[in-house]
Amino acid sequence: MAVHIFTVSEENYKVCIERGLVALPEPKDGTRRDNVFDGLLSRLSGIKDGDYILMYVIKSKELRGVWQAEGRPFYEEAPVWEDRQYPFRCKIKWSAYNFQKALKLDDINDLRNSGKIWTWALERSTGVNTMFSISNGEFFTLLTEFMKINPFSTQQGIIRRPYPYKEFNIIENLHIQENHPKYEFTIMALLNAELAKGSYREIFGNYSDYLCYVPTNLGKEMDIMLMYNSPLSTEQIVSYDILEVKRDEFDEAALQQLISYESWFLQKKVAGDSNMVRTTAIAQSFSDEVIHYVAQRKRIENKPIKLLRYVYENNKLNLVDEV
Repeated sequence: MAVHIFTVSEENYKVCIERGLVALPEPKDGTRRDNVFDGLLSRLSGIKDGDYILMYVIKSKELRGVWQAEGRPFYEEAPVWEDRQYPFRCKIKWSAYNFQKALKLDDINDLRNSGKIWTWALERSTGVNTMFSISNGEFFTLLTEFMKINPFSTQQGIIRRPYPYKEFNIIENLHIQENHPKYEFTIMALLNAELAKGSYREIFGNYSDYLCYVPTNLGKEMDIMLMYNSPLSTEQIVSYDILEVKRDEFDEAALQQLISYESWFLQKKVAGDSNMVRTTAIAQSFSDEVIHYVAQRKRIENKPIKLLRYVYENNKLNLVDEV
């Protein structure tokens, strides 16, 4: 499962653990921008019941945890925090790991520098990252570090004023225009909600984990990355599928972006092993140039790119293989 990290202030952290609730804020200027709204929903929509959740406290530069999602995320405007509105929410409960000592950012950076953690992303190109996700394997690395400094932390934590249960309502709050998802973020939210349910395995195979908005050193984020564990060792990832998503037509610029992610990943993460990396394009349609290139690449280089056309029906995205 993916593991989700929320960035919070010290004051808001206290509210989170007292109410059993984590959340993402609305823009500081209070302006309702539909595209940003769906972008925040897209980040939450991939959280499923039982996923591990940690909190990074900004001022003290500490990672604290570990909690678990209690149910699915939801949107609600009832006031909880004092500094601003945080309507993009998910209930949490204490997990079996109740650590008193936090991990310092310097220790996490040491893990990043050694290559043990690479999806950690406190910053993104647009500014501070209020929420990001890391892989299950990276979480176990962090868990080991927690246990080194908390060898006897087994006491169960208590949520003192639990927030009431709310139904998953992310999909109902997305922006649909003329029976079509309005933004690329809308598509991402719908895809993440389905991946959280384990959907699309007839297309992608038996993926074991997935992440969205995956950081790279190219100055951009991969939309979605699927991971496939070895059936013999659940800690060993044997392959990946990089997904690039477009709302309308998938053109040459989008294809170049997908191929640049593939090249970067081959070089930086899998030591050039092309058998470990697949690529997938998801869009409403594909340009003739993209279709021609994909056919030629498969024929000449034996390196296929899967083209999937999405169809929006009954608040769900269905994916159709174009080959």
